[in-house]
Amino acid sequence: MDTALTDGDKKLISDVEQYGFHIVHVLADNGLPGFGFSVGLFHNFKHPEIIIIGLQQELIHSLINDMGEAIKSGKVFDAYSYSPDILEGFECYFIPIDQCNYRDYLGYAHWFYKNDEFPVLQCIYPTVKGIYPWQSDWPQRIKHIQPILGPLNF
Repeated sequence: MDTALTDGDKKLISDVEQYGFHIVHVLADNGLPGFGFSVGLFHNFKHPEIIIIGLQQELIHSLINDMGEAIKSGKVFDAYSYSPDILEGFECYFIPIDQCNYRDYLGYAHWFYKNDEFPVLQCIYPTVKGIYPWQSDWPQRIKHIQPILGPLNF
């Protein structure tokens, strides 16, 4: 079995050591939305990793980076809570994602942690009109953009 690290592997490990976390991007493919997630927040700060689905790659990177920097400074994002500190003018809602979704969404994090024993929060954002994916007036044409990967627990 080849255990040599790729350049991507080395970059992830270096970023986690140097900056505290790394951001992985997965491009949209076959009608599925793109997404991004952190690796290293749990390792270094005992904070759940963060995943965002369906926004543009640059925005996902910026949002996760800003959250990561806030976490490094002591901020905690809690499951089943709203935060006005992510997207200006909107509140994002955090849920823990079910481990059954780890394989499809968090392969690189699984590789880093060598198991699925790390928590992950999905950062769920509303439409520009303030509508969330679980609400009945969420537009059907974008239903696939932001799948909910865990329990909402209202």
